[in-house]
Amino acid sequence: MQTFEEVSTLLRVAPDMLPEVTDVESARTRIATEIKSEESAYDLFAQACRFEHPYTVSWVHRPGERSAYLSLELAAESLDDDRHRALLAGVVLSTSMSIPYDYRAHAAEELVRLGLGEFAGAFQEVVDSYEPLPARSLEAKINVPTDGIDHLFTIPDTAEARIDLLITASKAKTLESRYLLAGRVLGHTRVPAATSDAERLIVEDAGTTMIAPSDYLVPWDQEFPGPDGAGITLAELMRIVLLCPEFKLPDAKVRPILVDFYKSVLRISGRSIIGLSAGVFHVEHGTLATPSYYYQGRDSILGKGLVIDCVGGAILQNGSFLGGGFMPILIHTHKHIRKSGGSGASERKTIQPCIFAAEAGARFPMDAVGLFETVDYLGKEAPFKGIRAIPL
Repeated sequence: MQTFEEVSTLLRVAPDMLPEVTDVESARTRIATEIKSEESAYDLFAQACRFEHPYTVSWVHRPGERSAYLSLELAAESLDDDRHRALLAGVVLSTSMSIPYDYRAHAAEELVRLGLGEFAGAFQEVVDSYEPLPARSLEAKINVPTDGIDHLFTIPDTAEARIDLLITASKAKTLESRYLLAGRVLGHTRVPAATSDAERLIVEDAGTTMIAPSDYLVPWDQEFPGPDGAGITLAELMRIVLLCPEFKLPDAKVRPILVDFYKSVLRISGRSIIGLSAGVFHVEHGTLATPSYYYQGRDSILGKGLVIDCVGGAILQNGSFLGGGFMPILIHTHKHIRKSGGSGASERKTIQPCIFAAEAGARFPMDAVGLFETVDYLGKEAPFKGIRAIPL
């Protein structure tokens, strides 16, 4: 019992708190030793690898010496093949909404190397039973009410009901992620080679053959069960998150649900952060809700107060840091074009999209307050190192 409690306590510690408890090498050695010999310690470690509460932000998910995640490195070094295979299969097949997509993908790649063994049937069941999420039909889009500029939709009256919408969407997208990776593990689907600058930025940053750039091509008109039996799109959900006050607070109940939503719906990578009052949104233009890239690599930060319009798309490689300090910054990825002789209001009818890219380690400073019009930097150097515009 003492070992169980000690391991459980150690696995709960967040990365920035670990030095207050012990050094990394001692903690690593202790966990590696215990999971080799103690069944209870192995079970706790497996829970941590599935990002289950209370191990969601455990120090074991820090970068490893030779890999993206120390936890996966420890599993490979410390476990025999059968236990290692079971742990990896548990990660890929888990319905936990807290597991970052890239973490699942790295686990899937290692599982392919080991071989599926007895878990082949479980993976096939995931593929066979999956039902794709619907997209909003053209007829439904035409019938969406409007105030002349914005689309209008039913928003639940209570914070609790709005939170439930996020949980429903997170569960659905988690099942979609399981399906995508299960098909690749079984060899039913292959990841195509990157063919554009944007795709290459994603592939090189993700660091695993199990991830396709299209995994981050967000289908904004994908529908989830909404209020009163009506469907609600991903674009509409993102506006609820951005505008409703309960999602702007460091609330101990709401914030973890929102983080899980970002992990499962936007597939933000492990250790990445979308800060308080920060966010991503997409606004339909008429019936147009074209899918666009949103990729946020490991250890990247969307700082407090910064918002990205994702009509064109955004790619944030690992370790990049945008904004912060609650500074009001809008990164615009589509520009409205006013034609010669046209009225000011008419410019919203014509847009030019592009992709905002922050290369690994780039810093978009918090004093860059206001609007960053990404399109203005197509074919020219942006004012901040590592920040660039990619044409579509």
